[in-house]
Amino acid sequence: MPRLDAERIGLWRQYCQLSAALQRKIDQQLADEHYMSLAWFECMAAIREAGGTMRVHELCEQLGDLPSSLSRRLDRLEEEGYVKRKHTPLPDDRRAVSVSLTSPGRAAWRDANITYRRMVQAHFAQHLTDTDLAALQRVFSKWR
Repeated sequence: MPRLDAERIGLWRQYCQLSAALQRKIDQQLADEHYMSLAWFECMAAIREAGGTMRVHELCEQLGDLPSSLSRRLDRLEEEGYVKRKHTPLPDDRRAVSVSLTSPGRAAWRDANITYRRMVQAHFAQHLTDTDLAALQRVFSKWR
């Protein structure tokens, strides 16, 4: 195992700073154009990728959120009419709840996705060569 040296610490800090800065830019643009936060967008994107409906505990795991934070976010998304929660008891968990994108939620996500993709292209993807992509895929695959 490589030693934790100044170069590795520096790269880690640079990665964290770059990621945070890009997330802030995307969050601001989504708010400006769609009155939607990046956190809302990511939540709706995860539900959409799951086929439009998923269990709340699975969504919580996928997003890496605390249940209380996700619950508040889902409250707001539900108030906006973007998602709908439904009690879906399971044999091993009678409290299970699923969340689904509504028709307005799908439309809002689709519109915001155009902005999201434009921002990712402008602030991340355009700077990467094919060699960079391969290197990042190799590095990120170590944590799967």
